[in-house]
Amino acid sequence: MGTLLKWLLLALLGVLLLSDIRLDTSLYRYADNRLEIAFPRWQPDSPWLYLLWIPGQGVFSCCQAAKTDLDQPAEIPLW
Repeated sequence: MGTLLKWLLLALLGVLLLSDIRLDTSLYRYADNRLEIAFPRWQPDSPWLYLLWIPGQGVFSCCQAAKTDLDQPAEIPLW
């Protein structure tokens, strides 16, 4: 079990190293916080996996085919 957990963590670390990660933070405006992950890094126009999370606006978007514009938040509300 420990070996499986070790290999899963190493695989996750490898995926994160090969991903393009953008993290924007603000101490004063909660709506300005955002996390974007696009995998793989070498295909910025059509990534295999794209994750966008904006906690201040309640937006969580996970797409496998197309990536939205980085400056425009996706319009998928959490609630």
